[in-house]
Amino acid sequence: MAPEVLRDEPSNEKSDVYSFGVILWELMTLQQPWCNLNPAQVTSLCGSGIDEATQALMEIIKCIDNKFSAHRQTTYT
Repeated sequence: MAPEVLRDEPSNEKSDVYSFGVILWELMTLQQPWCNLNPAQVTSLCGSGIDEATQALMEIIKCIDNKFSAHRQTTYT
């Protein structure tokens, strides 16, 4: 769930985008996000800066986002 949904605030389609991103992260890492936190800790953590899921996605983007193909990661690294 998106942070605003967890905080019982108004939500819209952007909340769905956040949730979809979390699902993508779960599929890519085969891990459960925030598995070591209780619901109250997750609620306070989400939306308060770069979390583990966001950092993982940023690393993936860095690996593929280069206009020069020689500088991109291969499937073997």
